Amino acid sequence: MDTQQTKSYKKLQVETASPIGLVVMLYDRAIVLLNKAKKEINEKQYEAKGHTLDKASDIILELLTTLDKDKGGEIASSLTNLYNFILREITDANSSLKTKHLDNACKILSELRESWESVKDNKEIDAKSQDHIVNNLDISG
Repeated sequence: MDTQQTKSYKKLQVETASPIGLVVMLYDRAIVLLNKAKKEINEKQYEAKGHTLDKASDIILELLTTLDKDKGGEIASSLTNLYNFILREITDANSSLKTKHLDNACKILSELRESWESVKDNKEIDAKSQDHIVNNLDISG
């Protein structure tokens, strides 16, 4: 369980992160949640699994809705397709209780995360991404 000090630290991390840093954080949190849901499926904790997958879906929807399709061009279009696929995999896992769907989603998110992480410290790319806005999504617990 998070202490108030831990929650404050996490909030500060989010508030001071660059736009690309926020995207990486969202990927990290979604991956954690999908792995948690896999464990919950295996342990037959279906109510908890549903709650966990709802949180993961919220993160993917946030990533999807904050894409700038005008400026992002082909990359935004590809990300839209990937995020929609991930959402379908989450839905399929939720209904079928098959963790292979979550494995597929995690694999894609991990690869995307690596790509974003590799450009995160590039100041020129980061400056171009300043118009990417992530709404007030809680990525903690």
